[in-house]
Amino acid sequence: MGRWRMWLVLLLQLTLYVFDTKETGKQLQKTIGREPDVTPICSNTTLSPIVFIVCKIRTETSGGGECSLLYRDGEDFKNECDSRFTLMMVNQTVFLHLSGLTPVDSGNHTCQCSHPGGTDILHLNITVEADEDAGSSTDMPFLNAVIIGVIIFITITGVILGCIHGRNHHRRRSEALTSHANTEPEDIEPYSTYIQKENKLYSTVLYN
Repeated sequence: MGRWRMWLVLLLQLTLYVFDTKETGKQLQKTIGREPDVTPICSNTTLSPIVFIVCKIRTETSGGGECSLLYRDGEDFKNECDSRFTLMMVNQTVFLHLSGLTPVDSGNHTCQCSHPGGTDILHLNITVEADEDAGSSTDMPFLNAVIIGVIIFITITGVILGCIHGRNHHRRRSEALTSHANTEPEDIEPYSTYIQKENKLYSTVLYN
């Protein structure tokens, strides 16, 4: 009889614990950019220490799949997602840390924080906006490439035109020197100088 009474007391305590355990949930919508963002999940206190945390990460690119971020009392954080999604604890408060996200990383995330008093559930709807500077930053390399290409084209064209001009100038100069040499009078030795004096023609022969 005493044994049955003991089992009855244990069953009553378990029933009271089950009914005392509460699940509280809240929803949160956030719009973020590429800058890091933190969202508090739950706090670790002496009266209500954290027993277990699990965050289910679902993004548009996952196609309905999910990855998990885990924490168990007395153990380290376990990250099954990439490094852009992490759990971190600051001053006994656990945060969901997001960094470097793009619009395709928007999605619905669910975090459950279990403690002796119950389980807190956070439904987090994240919308990632496109960075306004992203378009201009992607255009800058193209613009720089165009400018460099124009400079190279102008330089090469200038070098080619300079070579052509120099070659033409050298050829014209050679032709001018050649024609000048051909037109110089030949020295004739001896040569005659004719002098007309008093209607008479004299011929003077000079010898060098």
